[in-house]
Amino acid sequence: MEKCGISKLDLKRRNRMQILRVIKEAGPISRVDVAGALEITRAAVTIITNEMIEEGVLVELGEAPINTEKLQKGRRKILIDINENFKFALGANISENMVSIGLSTINAQALDKDSMEINDKTPAKDIISYIIKKSNEMMENSCLNKEKVLGLGIGVVPSMWGRLKIFYKDGVLDFSNFIDKISSGVDLTVKCANAIGLLALASSDTQKVNGAEINQVFFNYGNQINLAVINKNSLSNDFLSYTYMIEKYIINPGGRSYDGYPDGCVKAELSLQAFHSAFNEIYSKDNTPVLYELTDGDSSKIDIDAISVSIMRGEEPVVSLAHEMLEKFGVLINNLACSFFAQRIILHNLKLSDKQFEYFKKGVAKVTGEDIAERIVLSPLEGKNNFLGGCALIIQECFFYRGGM
Repeated sequence: MEKCGISKLDLKRRNRMQILRVIKEAGPISRVDVAGALEITRAAVTIITNEMIEEGVLVELGEAPINTEKLQKGRRKILIDINENFKFALGANISENMVSIGLSTINAQALDKDSMEINDKTPAKDIISYIIKKSNEMMENSCLNKEKVLGLGIGVVPSMWGRLKIFYKDGVLDFSNFIDKISSGVDLTVKCANAIGLLALASSDTQKVNGAEINQVFFNYGNQINLAVINKNSLSNDFLSYTYMIEKYIINPGGRSYDGYPDGCVKAELSLQAFHSAFNEIYSKDNTPVLYELTDGDSSKIDIDAISVSIMRGEEPVVSLAHEMLEKFGVLINNLACSFFAQRIILHNLKLSDKQFEYFKKGVAKVTGEDIAERIVLSPLEGKNNFLGGCALIIQECFFYRGGM
């Protein structure tokens, strides 16, 4: 009779994976608290973590700080943490206008990075050659052999899939052709995925709030607007491939039109194209003299900074349109927060200063209320740091999912 069940190796890997997850979410933690979180014996945790310390996966940090409010009898707890320099990760991100690549620790601390600007005429072979060249250079510059590098993770935004010959196969994105080309020049494990999901992972907060994991939504702004959902620190499968469906959300029934999309949808009302179209409609030397002067009479130069100055100077048509667009953002953010029970809404690629971000939240709060508006945060990743999304993929797949083995 054929025997079924989990092998000893798989069981070991699973136990180690669970311990790594607890440490990642809690930060430095004692073995006693790990055992409590996983509801397994302290002795089992001690055996597993001691082995992981010997391998260099974990490090002992010493005794926990004294809590004067809760003085404990006996020996103080010894804290353990993930050894961020156990191994390293290479990551790359391919967007519509930039390829970013870099090297990081297991804790996603950037050690090296580079980038190359691209446009709609940049050949796919140039993008592939650049990633291969820089990956090898960064390993050499940091004196790292392939045993010290988990692998290379690459995120590709949906609008670049066609150019890089990434297509759906049996309903799933097939990166195999692209991976084969990268692997021909890099002697490492190579993993690829939708860049939006990876940027969401790299931007999300894995720390628990009041002892519970939180839901988060990631909103990427650009020529294409994308959404990813983080459900209890894991990417929602529904958004791994179809991240662009957010563009069809209706936020202003009967509003602006865009061919192939519902009237008043996100694509028609809030996309980069819609943004420029709306401001072009009010832009003139007589109607918006401040904005006209700031942009030298060239509407293509209209950007957030110019609009901000115009608002501060009280230019009514600009103020009125800005408030109108913030109301639409408010409707969208309120729907996202309620639909996905999101305690955190991460905005990526909006390129707002601190002052502009506060103005944005105040405008949104008029629709959502203060509670939801306060959940909005800006993504810590921008431009050249987007490679950390690729690092997040390879760290998750080749470290955490393998229990550091």
